[in-house]
Amino acid sequence: MTSNRARLTITATAAVAASILTLAAAPLSAAANASTTAAAECGTAAQYYDKVPVSGTGSLAKQYNFRLSQAVHCLIDAERAKAGLPPLTRVGKLDAASADHARAAVSLKWWKPGADSHRNPQTGSTPSSRIRGADYCPNPRSWAVAETTYNGWGGAGTPRAAVHWWVYVSKAGHREIILSKSLTDVGTLGVVAGAADPAGAGASKAGTYVATFGRCRQ
Repeated sequence: MTSNRARLTITATAAVAASILTLAAAPLSAAANASTTAAAECGTAAQYYDKVPVSGTGSLAKQYNFRLSQAVHCLIDAERAKAGLPPLTRVGKLDAASADHARAAVSLKWWKPGADSHRNPQTGSTPSSRIRGADYCPNPRSWAVAETTYNGWGGAGTPRAAVHWWVYVSKAGHREIILSKSLTDVGTLGVVAGAADPAGAGASKAGTYVATFGRCRQ
């Protein structure tokens, strides 16, 4: 069972310049090293594609759910690669925004049919306000943000189920966000055990996922 939403906010159009530093003593360029590191991380994360988040605030639970957040990122980048698009850069401030919203969603459980999963009914926060509140892209020349949300249970609470729904099932803009040519950054730490939809309260194997996206030019 699933319940899902997406929102995309574009405030301007601009590409983010990237610089690559090549060290003469290194056997690989910085770009190649980054690619190798990403491949190794995704090799590990693949073990978590079909797992569900665990409850708890201890170090083991945090580490486990972090692996699931890596799985979400890797699955998103895999879909982008199929479309000939570059991988997204994971940014801590976007991670923070996604994690805060996922925790609030599971606690308040307002993602029922017809509800706006992107606006917190208690605080009134939106994707834009949460991401800017996390200090992403201060004083920008141009910027863009987006957010996708998903929750599922009974076997549908996994990273693979979330990304598959965003890309292949949703008609609400998720695919366009995942495969955006302008967004360059991502935060996928919004991985929480349990359902944000009250219909899934108490259900087994439930997971709630929030991914935040951005582009920043300063």
